[in-house]
Amino acid sequence: MIDPDLQRRIEGMAEQASRIAGTMQNLTGAGTDDAELVRATCDASGRLVGIELAAGTRRMQTYELQEAILAAAGRAADAARASLADAVAQVTQGADLFGADAVRQANEQVAQYQRLVDAQRDRLEQLRAGLGQP
Repeated sequence: MIDPDLQRRIEGMAEQASRIAGTMQNLTGAGTDDAELVRATCDASGRLVGIELAAGTRRMQTYELQEAILAAAGRAADAARASLADAVAQVTQGADLFGADAVRQANEQVAQYQRLVDAQRDRLEQLRAGLGQP
C-alpha cells in the first residue's frame, strides 16, 4: 500500500506534467527577417507552422526572398526554443525539492518492500531446508 501523502504528491506531479504537456502543445515562437517583410512561426520543436509574406516581397528576387524566409524561420525557431526553455524553467523552478522528496520517499518505500520480500524468501528457504527440499 502506498503512503497516502506520497500518493497525493505523485498525483500532483502527474497533474503538473499534464499542464506542462498542454503548454508545450500551444507554445510557438515568431521571427521576422531584417526588413520585416517575412514573418515565420515555429512550434516548440522548431517546425515551421506558419509564414506570412508582406506585399513588398513581390518585388524581391528569388534568392532575396529565400534568404528572408530562412532568416525569419531561424529566428522563429530560436524564439520557440527560448520560450520552451522559459516554460520548463518556470514549471520546474519549485519542483526540484518536491520531486526529489517524492522520489526519495518512493525509493524508501520500494526498499522497505524489498526487505520484506527478502525476509520472506529467507524464511521460505529455511522451511525448505528443514523439509530437506532443494
